[in-house]
Amino acid sequence: MQKDLKIGMLVGLVLVMAVMLWLTIGPGLSPKAIQHLRNVATVQESSGPPNNHPTNSSAAYSGGHPTMEQAEKIKTQRFHIVRKGETLSEISRKYYDSANKWQKILEANRQIIKDVNKLRPGTKLIIPE
Repeated sequence: MQKDLKIGMLVGLVLVMAVMLWLTIGPGLSPKAIQHLRNVATVQESSGPPNNHPTNSSAAYSGGHPTMEQAEKIKTQRFHIVRKGETLSEISRKYYDSANKWQKILEANRQIIKDVNKLRPGTKLIIPE
């Protein structure tokens, strides 16, 4: 019984030390985050905008932090994973509120869909806008 108690205490102590060590050095900042902090500190120390950033109307500086306006909206693409028994018409109804736009999905997935009447479950389809 005494031996089990000593072993349990030793294992507990080792676990506590391992957790303390991990908390001390484990969840630190990533190298990318550290570089960002260094860049922010450099910008704040300078009296104006840095020389390597454009000063035209597409760039705005606020509080020493350079911010760029986005010229074009980023387009995201929608996907659909085919389930057993689904048809292009059903998928069309889900995304376009109309079963008649199934050809739009077919055109975007010509290389994936071999037979319109036999969609394979698990197939990843692009759903165009």
